[in-house]
Amino acid sequence: MRILAGLIFTFILHMSKAQNTSPIHYSLSIPEPHTHYVKVEMEIVATNKKEVQLSMPVWTPGSYLVREFSKSVERFEATTSGKPLSVTKTNKNTWSIAKGKAEKINVSYWVYAYEFSVRTSFVDADQALLNPSSICMLVQGMENNSGTLGINLPGRYSKISTALPKNKEGYYVFQHYDELADSPIQLGNHEEWSFDVRGIPHKVAMVGIHNADKTRFLKDLKTVCETMTDIVGVHPCKEYLFIVQNVEAGGGGLEHLNSTVVVMSRLNWKDESKYKSFLGLCAHEYFHLWNVKRIRPLELGPFNYSAENYTEQLWVAEGVTSYYDELAMLRAGFVKPAQFLATLEGYVNDLENRPGSKIQTLAQSSHDAWIKEYRPNENSKNTNISYYAKGVVVAALLDAKISSATQGKKNLDDLMRLLWKTYYNEKKRGFSVAEFEAAASDVAGTDLKIFFDKHVRSLETPDYQGVFNDAGITVNIKTDKRQVSGMSTALENGKTVVKFVESGTPAWNSGVNVNDEIVAMNGFRVNNDADDLLKKLSYPESSKLLVSRGGIIKELDFKFAPTGRFSLTLGFVKDKTSPALEKWLGKIN
Repeated sequence: MRILAGLIFTFILHMSKAQNTSPIHYSLSIPEPHTHYVKVEMEIVATNKKEVQLSMPVWTPGSYLVREFSKSVERFEATTSGKPLSVTKTNKNTWSIAKGKAEKINVSYWVYAYEFSVRTSFVDADQALLNPSSICMLVQGMENNSGTLGINLPGRYSKISTALPKNKEGYYVFQHYDELADSPIQLGNHEEWSFDVRGIPHKVAMVGIHNADKTRFLKDLKTVCETMTDIVGVHPCKEYLFIVQNVEAGGGGLEHLNSTVVVMSRLNWKDESKYKSFLGLCAHEYFHLWNVKRIRPLELGPFNYSAENYTEQLWVAEGVTSYYDELAMLRAGFVKPAQFLATLEGYVNDLENRPGSKIQTLAQSSHDAWIKEYRPNENSKNTNISYYAKGVVVAALLDAKISSATQGKKNLDDLMRLLWKTYYNEKKRGFSVAEFEAAASDVAGTDLKIFFDKHVRSLETPDYQGVFNDAGITVNIKTDKRQVSGMSTALENGKTVVKFVESGTPAWNSGVNVNDEIVAMNGFRVNNDADDLLKKLSYPESSKLLVSRGGIIKELDFKFAPTGRFSLTLGFVKDKTSPALEKWLGKIN
């Protein structure tokens, strides 16, 4: 039956092709899924051009790294009325077609799709997850043209899940290339579940084997979606799609205009902690419907798909969203207020104990995401911070600041609503750094320039005590002196190998290198238990460390001294009541 359905669809696709009047039409087919190839065919109507240039994006929105999707393109050809046209590849991701006077041209090429992630495309005998930004080339100069997409469903697949709407001819339609690029497509034999949020139809494509409780998950996911919708107060979609990839191990997600792809370890659904973590992931990607996809920094759309798109506000795009996914778990009742504060403590302490927090500002972290955040090395923690993690901290401080400055009348939600109204609805564009900060000051009723200078553009320690105290939270900060080696190791082929050396610690000061094999400490063999052994030896002030470096045995003088650790704890004032606290975190029972 599936083979017959595929043949019928192919027949309809080719019969209706002649009726297609869109200036750009894509046809996708996967004739042999087990080979991992997608064949892309394009019909392009370009009457006013002698040359047509097609480019494959080098990155996908939401994942700020140049991935060079053109490396997977093969067998590029162009014809008109069946006659071949001259094609020149002008750079790494652009093909130029000399079309002459031809009004319509046909292009075909193949894409090898066998990299599984939320950012790429993956095809095998069981399923196909297609991210159009890595499959569908854009026609330069026609990025704002509408178009259509046909999919020749392989016989062994039975379902198509995507947020793209269909026209009466059965084609998927898009208003411009950005919409196409931002609409992942799931093919296969997956389950499809559904629920409504504020009258908006939502679907879940459950891909792969899993042990999820359908009833519970849909109930909890609905709660999450309603909680996120309440932040701005208006839903932007006609329908929404969750593509849930159930895998052996892994996680992560990527937001899209009207959908998301999220990854869950297939047998973790019964693990309460991991289940709630996954709900938090869903909350994060879902809130991107507003923050990033519509409320956005000026630089994040329209996109330049052939180069990096730099902005100093990725902390707003991702950090604020990450803050809200944590806050949503509190608002939705999945965690208690004390648990939320403990989570916030963890973010703060991890940040302050990361050496990179004294090297890189939050604005710099956002700007350099393209070369640092997605390309970490063994020294990254010493020099970089994450705009996700510090973004959570600064978003929490900003929320608390607005709540206290307005004496509990407003909070961060009001800022998101103002940005939605002003920039998405009225100006129909993103906002600059100055405009974001001016909007925040407007909501707070006070100039927040000093706040942003300190927390976004400087290396100063954030004003935890002042801001949180004003919002009704007690703050205790101290410096703990701890005995730590400062090196992280992993067991590789029976060898204890150094993976990270923290700057300023005994290991750093004693000359331990990443990739050293730790052989022995003070004559005792080390078996991936360096810190445990040092503890048993009572952290001797001076030790001899035997390492193998590049196959050569070296003896290092290992000097021990306590290492300072920043330690912050948060709590509620005794009566747990204040207008600012209630506006920020709700009623504390």
